[in-house]
Amino acid sequence: MEPSQRAPQGSAPADRRPPPPEEEPEGFAWKGALGVALVVGALVVWRACSTPEGGAGRSSAPQAPGAASAAPGAGDPADPAAPAAPSPPRCAAAGPAPFVIGDAPPAARGPEQGAGGGEPTGPEDLAPFAVEIGRGTTFSGGFAVGAQREAEGGTVAMVATLSADGAQGKLVRLARSRGDMDPPVVAGAGGAILAAMLEPNAGGRAIKIAKIDGEHVTWGAELAEGRDESLALDIAASGERAVVVWDDVTRDGKRSRIMLASADVGSLRSVTSPRPVSQPSTDAETPRVLARPGGYWLAYIARAEEPARRASTKRGDDDEDTAAAGETITHQWVEVVPMDETGALTNTPRAVTPKDGHVLAYDVTLGEDDGLMLAFRDDDTPSGSSGGRIGTVLVRLGGAAEPRVIAGADREQDAPPEAALGLGAGVPALLPGTRGRGPGGQPDAAGAHAAAWLSIANASGPTQLAALTARGELEGGLHAEPAIGRGEPIAAQAEALLVAQPAGKAMKLGVLRCTLATPASK
Repeated sequence: MEPSQRAPQGSAPADRRPPPPEEEPEGFAWKGALGVALVVGALVVWRACSTPEGGAGRSSAPQAPGAASAAPGAGDPADPAAPAAPSPPRCAAAGPAPFVIGDAPPAARGPEQGAGGGEPTGPEDLAPFAVEIGRGTTFSGGFAVGAQREAEGGTVAMVATLSADGAQGKLVRLARSRGDMDPPVVAGAGGAILAAMLEPNAGGRAIKIAKIDGEHVTWGAELAEGRDESLALDIAASGERAVVVWDDVTRDGKRSRIMLASADVGSLRSVTSPRPVSQPSTDAETPRVLARPGGYWLAYIARAEEPARRASTKRGDDDEDTAAAGETITHQWVEVVPMDETGALTNTPRAVTPKDGHVLAYDVTLGEDDGLMLAFRDDDTPSGSSGGRIGTVLVRLGGAAEPRVIAGADREQDAPPEAALGLGAGVPALLPGTRGRGPGGQPDAAGAHAAAWLSIANASGPTQLAALTARGELEGGLHAEPAIGRGEPIAAQAEALLVAQPAGKAMKLGVLRCTLATPASK
């Protein structure tokens, strides 16, 4: 054998060598590729069909060994399209079923829950001629709220009271309500409740004041209210005196002013004559009075200029020929002034929101150092439209801080993304929380409680709730609470919120416990 024909050591024999490429069966390559594509396609279809609900948009790649597993319901941070994890609930029912004013319809199934009773809270629960309620308050016995309902062949004004845990509720009848009036306004006075309500008379309207002690009602003197179209009215008690404030037009009908009278809390006697407390050159309306240690805070909306149509409307001589085609939007701001226990002003009223703003509504509660915490809605669009901004400001005896926007398009940069939620047409409501805060607004030793609660009720969606520090700073997000649903918080003390929930022609009042700490972290 020639050396060139001898196989090298360790090589395969000539008859075991693989055939050259040109000897592969015809069509083998493209058939193999087609088979692989079919297998991959089948796996993709099976994976898409077997993905559990809520897992859309997540990566299907296997997790590397040792990698941390994502929390259930949390979105993949690498995927911007993944939904954000819902905020944990901060409110839960305090105990028993809600206290019902009126005749509630049978419970119906619905996706939304609220008011601590597990009842549906959709708009189908609303009905004409339903029970109406006003702002709530607290006293040593728990909660109180003014209400009125159809009864006795007309409308009856009453006060509903609930114990602090919501277990005991009762109704105290006040009087028949004549005319299209609002429910009574209430204020706590130790263990008693003060109520003020409007009543038509020959001279226009009168303000009637009552004291409710248990089930006993004591009526005080009547105050002349005037003939203007506004029904704004408020009452508060500090020490041995109580003050009542309302708005009324001047004799020439060109502007509105804030009126005040005071009375003795014990007997509702020793009533002072009504007197104006707003500046003579200011067109003022919608007053609120808030008791503080040693006196009161008075707040009201001031207007730059009174349009001619509004003045004629307040005089009552508006008709179809003189009515304007649209709504006039003017600059409006909030002015605040401190008062002593007799209702005498201790300083000059000052503007605490921008004078070039358009304040539509506001609410007040006590803040840091017994100052006045103000929440307001500023919007230059017609009333009832969506949009605008929610702002807060803290006012002390020595001056006011700069207003801060906490929700809406112009919210502060350090505000959480939840503050950008659409506000709808809702107005802010402030409810007191736990004001025992340390330096920097830190929670007190009792736990993580809000210094105040801000709620925004909206007919087109669930009520939004936010916690505020004692300085009016947003603490967490502004978002809906499942336990509240479309109910409306109307009073609060510490971590207990009184929530009103419409139910047909009835109204349900339930108590919720709300904290900044989630149940899992307690």
